[in-house]
Amino acid sequence: MLQLKIVGFCPFATTNPSPSSYEEAEAELPCMLKEMEESGSPFSVVRYGGYGCSDNTPPDICVSHLVREWNSKWVYPKLIVATNFIFFEKLEKECQDIRVFSGELPQTDYVVGAICTAKETGINRITHDRLHSAEKFATIASLVSDFKYPAEKIREAYDNLLLYDEHTWGYHYLMGPMQNWNWSDKSHYAYKASGLTQSILAGKDFFSRLSGSLDKIADLIALSEEGHHIAVFNSLSFQRTDVVRVPSFAVESLPSLEGPGVGDLIDEETGKKVPYQIVELDSPQAPVPDAANRYARGQFERDRVELFELIFVAENVPSLGYKTYRFAPKEQAASFSSSIVVGETTLENRFFKVILDTQTGTVESIYDKELKREIVDKDAPAVHEVTAERSEHKLNQFIARWVQSGEQESPKTAKIRKGESGPIYGSLIVSSEGAGCPQITQEIILYDKVKRIDFANRFLKDSTPLLEIYFAFPFLMENPGFRFEGSNSVIEPLVDQFPGSNSDYYTMQHWADVSDGKMGITFSSIEAHLVEFGGLWPGYVSQAHHGVTPPYFEHEFLKPGELTKGYMYSYVLESNFRTNFQPVQQGDMLFRYSITTAVHEVTAERSEAENQQRRQFEAERSEHKGDWKEGKPRYFGWAIGNPLIPIYIDGKKEGTLGKKGSFGQVDKPDVLLLTLKHAEDGDGIIVRLIETEGKASTATVTLPFITISNAYRTNLVEENETILSAQKHTVAVPMKAFGITTIRIQTLQ
Repeated sequence: MLQLKIVGFCPFATTNPSPSSYEEAEAELPCMLKEMEESGSPFSVVRYGGYGCSDNTPPDICVSHLVREWNSKWVYPKLIVATNFIFFEKLEKECQDIRVFSGELPQTDYVVGAICTAKETGINRITHDRLHSAEKFATIASLVSDFKYPAEKIREAYDNLLLYDEHTWGYHYLMGPMQNWNWSDKSHYAYKASGLTQSILAGKDFFSRLSGSLDKIADLIALSEEGHHIAVFNSLSFQRTDVVRVPSFAVESLPSLEGPGVGDLIDEETGKKVPYQIVELDSPQAPVPDAANRYARGQFERDRVELFELIFVAENVPSLGYKTYRFAPKEQAASFSSSIVVGETTLENRFFKVILDTQTGTVESIYDKELKREIVDKDAPAVHEVTAERSEHKLNQFIARWVQSGEQESPKTAKIRKGESGPIYGSLIVSSEGAGCPQITQEIILYDKVKRIDFANRFLKDSTPLLEIYFAFPFLMENPGFRFEGSNSVIEPLVDQFPGSNSDYYTMQHWADVSDGKMGITFSSIEAHLVEFGGLWPGYVSQAHHGVTPPYFEHEFLKPGELTKGYMYSYVLESNFRTNFQPVQQGDMLFRYSITTAVHEVTAERSEAENQQRRQFEAERSEHKGDWKEGKPRYFGWAIGNPLIPIYIDGKKEGTLGKKGSFGQVDKPDVLLLTLKHAEDGDGIIVRLIETEGKASTATVTLPFITISNAYRTNLVEENETILSAQKHTVAVPMKAFGITTIRIQTLQ
């Protein structure tokens, strides 16, 4: 006979009975024990019941009364009120061969549930990066100026950020006044976190004088010339050359000898003229942030500044620092050469040639001139999950999939027009309509001097339910190897995850990468977090949450070796839920993506001067050279998620800061500075670092704006653990492979 100890109070033991009285236990237990004995169970402990830790159930004292009464009457089996930890601790002692599995465990339901309100989830995703930037610059401003560190505002922003991310959007069968109230509160968290972050960082508009942290730092920059200046700030811990977009730009304020809107933009470090482009918003449906509001205000505001953006490329902006630019009068309109060529359905620069399908406006070809390779699979097949019918998916294609049938639907016709054409960038704009989306506007952008392609997709979602929406990126890659940035990790799908776990979609942070060992393509998404690799898969959501059961619901997940195509799909919207999540959504939504590719290796076919130029070009742009580590996709992905920030300053004025400066550097390229903040207990500042390539090392952190007295490695809750070696402005920090390290720095007053 089995000698059993029954361990109860088990979280989520919903498949087992949870008796509420002694009588119920007396009726149930004999049958359960008999089944165990007949099955030959070798164990003397078993879980029984779930109280207070099961789904949507409160704690209940009844289990304690039940166990006490049972044990007072019976010697066998003995019942114990326990936790899962206690149960598994006892079970482990009876196991002869325990296999150990490690790796990623890709979520299913809840990461998809987040796109039941795709617009707000995208806003919150952006805030995750911007709040880190705001916290860094608030810390710097408080140490170099009279700016008061907004500890409570930062804490409130983080609270709202995390409350939006909290895993449910309500109870079940969500509708009616109570759910409307609940969703109003839920969405409020995303909008408030975003607004608080902006107020900490800087004024919204180019000419706003709101006193954010960047405004305070910019006020300290000494300017030797009169006139309008722009300080460009970099929140990341590596030097960057990148695109700057100055919103709400007052064209008429530009200094000139000829009239408004004419002038040179001068790099204050080099004294050289910098090409720029002034872009006017021409439609409320334009795929740029706040397009409708900006367009509306531009119709009645006297200066119409909301309609204009100033675009230029800032070169070599220091890590965690800034660089300044100045407008100077000019006798005639500025003229700049450019490699941009905008055709009726083609777009070309020195790096790429892009060809659109004349009928649908999708991208049928991207030819990389440097690599001499096509990077789009022109015959990318899509196989229907039920009928096995094949169709073709092209790059940046809008795909709606009907949940009830599995049928896919994309716009069959589109209008293509020329967008921008200037010294900085050129674009094509595609307008169409699709299932559940009566307005779709897409812009494809190429830059003159930056090797990257941007895709901006805006659609107006109507109230149609039971719909999934994707954007396709079928890259042409033989023997593809995928990597993506997960939560503080780099993951190879199928390889770095538990056997049998979800392979339909993954939660990407800043980047995903596909390479063949010779070249690679790095993909970054600003608003959308879910990406599918190798194909458009069925998209598993459990019966606990989905509404209609899709015809492709029962399917096996992929196994290692089954990702044979270099395709990526961005999964942006889902409307098929019965529990916890909104069953339908509507509104104006924007999804933006960027890609880059490898460059040629240095070869003997070029002159040494050409090879040296290529080396410098690669170093500045940090682009792809083979596998994911060589390509350093983190630089590309983090830069897309953390754009350079422009701040307006007026000269001439004195200041304590130079025209260019860095507030922090990390000497190891694989180590990023995540956090710079005041300590929670007020004792010094906190720096948090992450290693991104799986290499243990010691990184030197330099903070030239403070004088260090002591430094300590701490745990995540900022408790000192180990003294670190520190000099006047530097501290040496041991880093584990893929590790996060937090340090406390005490400063001299």
